[in-house]
Amino acid sequence: MKIGGVIAEFNPFHNGHAALAASAREKGITHLVAVMSGNFVQRGDIAIAEKRVRAACALSAGFDLILELPMAWSMAPAPVFARGGVGVLAACGCVETLCFGSESGDAALLEALAHSVNDPRVESALRARLTSGATFAKARQQAVEEVYGEQLSAHLKNPNDLLGVEYLRQARALGWNPQVVVVRRLGVSHDASAPQGRIASASWLRSHGDNLSMLSRYIPDSCAQVLAVARQDGLFPARLQTLETAILARLRTLTPEELARLPDLSEGLENRFYDAIRSARSLEELAFMVKTKRYTMARIRRLILSAFLGIQPEDSAGTPPYLHILGFNQRGREILAEIGKHATLPCEASLARLEKLGGRCQATAQLESRTTDLYGLALPNPLPCGYDMLATGNWKTGRRPQ
Repeated sequence: MKIGGVIAEFNPFHNGHAALAASAREKGITHLVAVMSGNFVQRGDIAIAEKRVRAACALSAGFDLILELPMAWSMAPAPVFARGGVGVLAACGCVETLCFGSESGDAALLEALAHSVNDPRVESALRARLTSGATFAKARQQAVEEVYGEQLSAHLKNPNDLLGVEYLRQARALGWNPQVVVVRRLGVSHDASAPQGRIASASWLRSHGDNLSMLSRYIPDSCAQVLAVARQDGLFPARLQTLETAILARLRTLTPEELARLPDLSEGLENRFYDAIRSARSLEELAFMVKTKRYTMARIRRLILSAFLGIQPEDSAGTPPYLHILGFNQRGREILAEIGKHATLPCEASLARLEKLGGRCQATAQLESRTTDLYGLALPNPLPCGYDMLATGNWKTGRRPQ
């Protein structure tokens, strides 16, 4: 029994994800656990299908156990996203291998990049670059180039290489030293505007989310079947535009002082944000009005959703306080048996039981439930409040929690 771990969004699950699972099996991994983003994702958007539906897709196409990455970490910058995902895998106590896809597919290269990013000389150069108004990602890439040269730093322009570097950095920071399996990304690039063969980017698939027959060409057959049932049940596809008026209405009630407490907001931007909120008539217009040279659109979208959802910086401090089960198969049961012996955090399928543990478990579970209540309004058949607290175990057909 060799347990491997993956951190992913599966938004939606596609053939590239299935290929990653197959590659991990070829490397000798017998059991696969995925830490999957919940209903809100890193690009500052909502997931196209409810999280337990996406978990069912992953279980049907190569994965054995799906644990949730709570939303305070799933809708966060790459270092926080990676820290949350790695923290969950490390806390399982039995995951031996960290698996991920990247453009380079070169574990040694990514280890060298992780080392370079932690170099004090790079950190000093980074601070100098940030004062010029560059985005953090661009400033860091330039700082590594200044110290180590362009050949190494060029890989920081690749989104999956960059995320892989963060996984390695956060694992080392947490004292977790798994074997690393890096699979070279197949086919199209991260945000490619067209498919290649049977591979399409997740962003392209989301743009065609209403056309399941189109999606079916680029996702496993088993996932297409799951999504077909989910569509009948009103759990797919979710659209952020459905929440547009609600988001704008909530933002118009906020003061500059409340905006200043948002996570990942630089001092002074709250006034620009406040002024934009008071005149913007759409989310797209609001994002462009707030946009600056230093802020990427993903960062702006995260700020907008954080303001709507009431997210505070302390919500994503450290690592998640529990292991929340979204689904499993028979091999997943075997992983859970090992987790039961070795885990350093409580592990439950019931969010309500995790809430009863108090402390950070309670706060994180309540935030998850509250934000799921809002996500539920973006679905074709809106969910009632309390859905997340009632749902346990694997998702089955029918909108009511199982």
